[in-house]
Amino acid sequence: MGIFAFGTAHADPSKTTVEQGFEGGEVQHPRGVAMGGAQAALGQSTAAIWLNPANLALARVYHFEGIAAGGLEARRQQYGGAIADSSTSRIAGGFGGTYSMLDPDGIHRSWTDLRLSVAYPLSDRVSVGATGRYLRLQQGVNAGPLGTSQTSAGTPGDPIYNGFTWDAGVTVIPTQGLYVAAVGRNLTPNGGTLAPLSAVGAVGYTAGAFTVEADANADFSTYAEARGRYMVGGEYLLIDKVPLRLGYRYDDGTKTHALSGGVGYVDRKWSAELGIRRDVSSDHPATLGVLGLRFFYDQTGSDEMSDPGL
Repeated sequence: MGIFAFGTAHADPSKTTVEQGFEGGEVQHPRGVAMGGAQAALGQSTAAIWLNPANLALARVYHFEGIAAGGLEARRQQYGGAIADSSTSRIAGGFGGTYSMLDPDGIHRSWTDLRLSVAYPLSDRVSVGATGRYLRLQQGVNAGPLGTSQTSAGTPGDPIYNGFTWDAGVTVIPTQGLYVAAVGRNLTPNGGTLAPLSAVGAVGYTAGAFTVEADANADFSTYAEARGRYMVGGEYLLIDKVPLRLGYRYDDGTKTHALSGGVGYVDRKWSAELGIRRDVSSDHPATLGVLGLRFFYDQTGSDEMSDPGL
């Protein structure tokens, strides 16, 4: 299980670039990773907190989730969880938090990401939402031949970013099964490459057990000019219990083509999901894996499970 080798023992530094390993500080979610990252239109429940807050209001849920992610080549780790509630009020809400680390024997970047989301359905076909994000990021800027010191690393205990930003999204359902979404991420102007300003457009369609989505993301801050990321993914829900997922992603910033896939199990009260992505064309090929475990809480006390918001 190499992709989940989260041990703290010293090893070689990351085999990828910082931009490829950091991915704009995005929180990795199992369904999103499995579908190539294409989830801004259809990603509901806890996934909406990370991807598009407007989607929180699209399903009546009360869900808890824990997630863990890791990649061997980038030496990235992520641990966290979230709660989504759209069943107790017309205003849906969610809270999520993660702790992540990148390349501990190299750049040694670590960050805490906390998000509070709200969403409101303007009608049966239009939902809007916003997420407030707090990001605290530290990094071992430099290390001298005698190890880290104030002379070689400055003040490594101080964060290189410690502030707030926010996301905003809208999702429209023009006709049954068709979802169109737009999301602005890190909308404050001071995030730079650590909280890059980006815009996402997405179209998704679901019919019975089949789901397909395509997303395009424009990153305006990480590189000298705007760069795009293009994602497409599909899902088939086998016997109403087992989601099977495939995806493809092209990142124009890192010049990587990646394939992804995933599987899960959905019960009446809980679900477990796994998503894996592998670069198939890249100067620095990397693999990423994400595990997620969700619990569905029914406040009515009935035997019927609320929409899992897959």
